[in-house]
Amino acid sequence: MKRILQITAIAAITVLFLWLFLRNANLHDVGQILRHAQLGWVCVGLAINFTALLLRTLRWQTVLGPDDPPPFYPTFFANTVGYMLSTILPIRAADVARPALLARRTSHRFSGALGAVLIERVLDLATILLLFVYFAFRRWNEFSHNPEIAPWFYIVRAGAVASLVLLVGLVVLIVAIRFFGASVRRLHERLGRFVPVRFRESWMHFFDTFASSLDVARNRPAFAKIVLCTMGVWACLTSQFLFATLAVHRPLPVDSSFFVTGVTTVGLAIPTPGGIGGFHKACQLVLTRFYGFSVDSSVAVAVLFHIIGTLPVLLTGLVLFAGQGLRWKDVTHPDSTPE
Repeated sequence: MKRILQITAIAAITVLFLWLFLRNANLHDVGQILRHAQLGWVCVGLAINFTALLLRTLRWQTVLGPDDPPPFYPTFFANTVGYMLSTILPIRAADVARPALLARRTSHRFSGALGAVLIERVLDLATILLLFVYFAFRRWNEFSHNPEIAPWFYIVRAGAVASLVLLVGLVVLIVAIRFFGASVRRLHERLGRFVPVRFRESWMHFFDTFASSLDVARNRPAFAKIVLCTMGVWACLTSQFLFATLAVHRPLPVDSSFFVTGVTTVGLAIPTPGGIGGFHKACQLVLTRFYGFSVDSSVAVAVLFHIIGTLPVLLTGLVLFAGQGLRWKDVTHPDSTPE
């Protein structure tokens, strides 16, 4: 009954956001826009998305072992299949599936790989917050004095301030772990008392791995590689949107991609399969409210943006998944049951 209710709720949310996204659109006109899209820009966007996947693999390798990284193929396999699952499921499956798959193919423990994933999440969150804050302050005066945009930009301003506070909080947390690790570890251990006994060892190992992963900052070449890979990943992920707009002959300023990427990331948090509906409506709101797009053109760009951002990962992941003869439990149950 619980599973039935979950599936019903997810289906209802998906249908609701799809209705909100398409309710005022003329699908024939949307189809015409997509048919006249420049295939060359779409192909460039697809190639850029695949490049981001390669850079993510290189970064994860370095975080996992700056001096002795895991082999490239098992890491690429775990990365790709994990992200593929996130594109078709209404949950962030990659965060668990990637460590599970890597633990089956290398000597790295599941909890250790999960700690490295958390490091990546912190880096990604910090990057997207920085980009969003940069956009908001760069366009602060321009959008605040535009009577058509100003009412909506107040929400963006509030989001920018909240992002800045969150960014400072992340820095404080990392500094606390880095310089006051013992005290933070004791707090983590106290919180672990609320965790079932059989999970407590992994709970502490997870923290220790995350804390030790921060030591990568001492290894300057490795740290530089991680920073460069993170910059490359987000250069790829944000530019995908620009290629989608170029394909439909509606180019926008470069920093618009920072705005759209930040807002659509919130849309992806809505529990729908692959972000369908929530992602598209978030993109549509930005395009229609801030950049003067019609409903039809916003639908076309949102659909194209989603295709560019998911197709390479989806196809590559499915090929690898099928080629290895994997089953669902292979990505939901790592080798170590307590972990």
